[in-house]
Amino acid sequence: MLKQMQVKVTNRGTIDAPYGKYNTNVPSVFAAGDNRRGQSLVVWAIHEGREAARECDRYLMGDTILP
Repeated sequence: MLKQMQVKVTNRGTIDAPYGKYNTNVPSVFAAGDNRRGQSLVVWAIHEGREAARECDRYLMGDTILP
């Protein structure tokens, strides 16, 4: 699916999305957690999921009140 959508991946095979922004090279596509970092602790996945939700909200609404 990533190839079909032309989502850029890293040499490690994870999705290339900057930490803190989580956007990919494809507009409206975001990645976080294991997709972005590779296998990691569940606390990192939860943390990145919340941050990615905030960035999606900002992208869709123009601003966000999410923490």
